[in-house]
Amino acid sequence: MNRNIILYCFSFLFLLACDGMNDNIKEYLDRGEINYIGRADSATAMGGINRIKFMWKINTDPRITSGKIYWNDKQDSISFPIDRGLIDKDGYFTHILDDMPEGTFIFNLYHVGMDNSLSIGYEIPGTIYGDIYKSTLSPRKIKRVEALADKVNLYWGDAGSSSGILFTYTNKTGEKKTIDIPASETVTVIDDYVLGGEYYYKTMFLPEKDALDQFELDSPVDKFPTYYVGDGSLDDNFPEYPKLDRTVWKIIDFSSEEPTGEGANGRAALIIDNDPSTFWHSEWEATTAQLPHYISIDMNTVKNVKCITIAKRQSNTDLKTAHIEISTDNHSWEIVGKVEFEKTENPNARTIVLGETKKARYMKLVITESHRSPSASISEVYVLGTE
Repeated sequence: MNRNIILYCFSFLFLLACDGMNDNIKEYLDRGEINYIGRADSATAMGGINRIKFMWKINTDPRITSGKIYWNDKQDSISFPIDRGLIDKDGYFTHILDDMPEGTFIFNLYHVGMDNSLSIGYEIPGTIYGDIYKSTLSPRKIKRVEALADKVNLYWGDAGSSSGILFTYTNKTGEKKTIDIPASETVTVIDDYVLGGEYYYKTMFLPEKDALDQFELDSPVDKFPTYYVGDGSLDDNFPEYPKLDRTVWKIIDFSSEEPTGEGANGRAALIIDNDPSTFWHSEWEATTAQLPHYISIDMNTVKNVKCITIAKRQSNTDLKTAHIEISTDNHSWEIVGKVEFEKTENPNARTIVLGETKKARYMKLVITESHRSPSASISEVYVLGTE
């Protein structure tokens, strides 16, 4: 008897529970079957500068009349018509949101029917870029500009996240020319530049692989190398970097010199005497005076070096190739540029221009090739920079 009462109580409670469950879903059961309109498919988002582009596939459901995108936890939204004439041959439709705040958002994309019914949503993340992102970027640097006999070499620093360079200069015919330099390029060779001519460039940044827009950072106008005239005076190509005073500079080492040459000529100290008519010369008769030759200079204090000019012995064609190394401690050296001369009297000098100033106290001139090996001679070495 007691057992039957217990079973009856359990059965009653079970029926009550089922009845409550039906109450929870009754609203949906009363609606009957829901036939959603076609959902967006294969959606992608491409971030741009304060805007974002969406592309997605639209099926052939004729009830689709418009689209709606929510973001910012569905606090913001925009509706737009869907013109089937704008769907491409692969079935993709495009919509761009302009005047958007910078940031990363979760977007919810819906199709809207003629009766304002919504499709099932398509959730997609997307990033919009602006001033905050741009503030993290730095233009690619030119480490040095190397003027050779028939060309100039631009040596680039680390590309970082940049996608390339647009480099503009005036060529020998007077035309303004822009070349596209890929991020992978470390040395750019220009064979139609003008001595002392201006150049400038833009560093490009693509914030994501298929970004809608790219950022451009302008670098200041600079100038290609120009040369000192015969008396060692300067033109005005780099007015912010004066010719450094060499009166306290010293020659601290050399591989060879000719101390018994004509008059005072031949000694290494003559490359910093500010007299272009005098010159250093490798030892004339010594069989050990073989290339390469070098001369090391102590500039007395650390300088900010921008340009270094090597002037040949006047009316002489021996010098062919030389490079400059700099150091702050006379132990660790960095090659900052090379010059190359044809077997002609002019130009009498060539200049190495650093993309940005470098600190140096010691400078080493290294002569690696001669048109009359192993003999070589140098008239002067000048430096533009600041103390």
